[in-house]
Amino acid sequence: MTDTDTMIEKMAEFVYDFRLSSAPAEIERAARRHLADTLACGIGAHGQPPVAALVRYARNAAAQGNATLTAYGNTTSPAMAALVNGTMVRYLDANDISAFGGGHFSDGTPPLLAVAQHRSLTANDLITGTVALYEIQGALARSFDFMKRGYHALTQIAWTTPIIATRMLGGDETAAVHAAGMSGAMGMALNTWLKPTNSIPSIKGVAVGLAGQRAVECAELATLGITASPDALETALDTLGRIADTPPAPRVFDKLGSEWTADRHVIKSYPSQIYTQAAVQAALELRGRVNSINEIESVSLYGHKNVCGGVQGSSGAYRPRSREAADHSTPFVMATALLHGRVTLEEFENDAWLSPSVIEVMDNIRLIVDTDMDRAFTESGIFGVRLEARLYGGGSETVEVHQPKGHPDDPLSDTEIVDKMEWLMNGKADDSTPRRLFEHCMNMSNASDLVRLTELCTVERTG
Repeated sequence: MTDTDTMIEKMAEFVYDFRLSSAPAEIERAARRHLADTLACGIGAHGQPPVAALVRYARNAAAQGNATLTAYGNTTSPAMAALVNGTMVRYLDANDISAFGGGHFSDGTPPLLAVAQHRSLTANDLITGTVALYEIQGALARSFDFMKRGYHALTQIAWTTPIIATRMLGGDETAAVHAAGMSGAMGMALNTWLKPTNSIPSIKGVAVGLAGQRAVECAELATLGITASPDALETALDTLGRIADTPPAPRVFDKLGSEWTADRHVIKSYPSQIYTQAAVQAALELRGRVNSINEIESVSLYGHKNVCGGVQGSSGAYRPRSREAADHSTPFVMATALLHGRVTLEEFENDAWLSPSVIEVMDNIRLIVDTDMDRAFTESGIFGVRLEARLYGGGSETVEVHQPKGHPDDPLSDTEIVDKMEWLMNGKADDSTPRRLFEHCMNMSNASDLVRLTELCTVERTG
């Protein structure tokens, strides 16, 4: 890398020079764990209404190809598979998220899987692309905060994924630069949906699929000779930087290959927004301390502004009206934990957020932004909460969570990831599939292994 290279050129140089053997063993292992978790999240979304709509769209698009729709088994073009599979991975809000900010890096995995299948690549090619994706997306996330400027963090997919997709398609490094410039210029995702409301629309998940679709299309176009500006990212960030609290930090790209980040992600324990994870954990611990929820007179949750305020703690969060709003509602996921002693996909079925019993518990939960906790979140990335419950009869219980389970400071074990995969895939695959899928992701390497991965992920076969 040279000082005159653009940010896209630095990312492309890293991607094209990168070999899986050059990454630390723990980074490759983290990528394989993330892949297993990501695929299970996608399978868990099988049959959800927006997913079903996109599957119909893909089946009617008359595109040719041999990339599969996760869980469904149909083959289609890589771009169409990226659209559907990206939506599935993101829809349940259960996929991993960066612990240092910057969104869900696994959002970019479905396009890479689609291209790998289309090109009949090996499983190691997919893992290599996954590690490279997490690293360049990490550099981009640390260089600029898109969310603070009104753009969703999934914008990063548009800039990073085309580079790796182009390499996987057989295009050269120059084509990869053009692909990213093209995709980024057209794929900046305005954050028009994530705001305090009681009904977040389905674009919350579909937007990820759309970004992945565009990334693959631009990679394909670049390999055919369509060009774009190599300094497109600088141009975009220069415009946004004029209104930013801090300017872009392009020097972080110089650290690619020397500072690794793929093992600094939260693999969520529950299908809900990242800042609600500690609240769910605290509510579950409280539920385990009492014989019945009827013993609890009131619950107060103290935490930072993103769990006790904002989208998660707004007035709309107390009356969610969509699946997308419910998984971003601190009161809803806490009420579910207190009522059922668990938070899995089952607790979101049948519009559970409209249940009178759920509403009654939500109304008994107070959310308080704590100044010290808010400072710890901002300065040190502490996601923790403190729950104080008053019990009938004069007793009380206090539960403190420093970092939620699944955070890199308290990571899920392999067994715990498989447990999560089991409830994600419950009713969609036989009981042995989650374990077999996890073990396959941890050990696969060749082309036949990638074919086997597709078979393990397929739970429905239709024409």
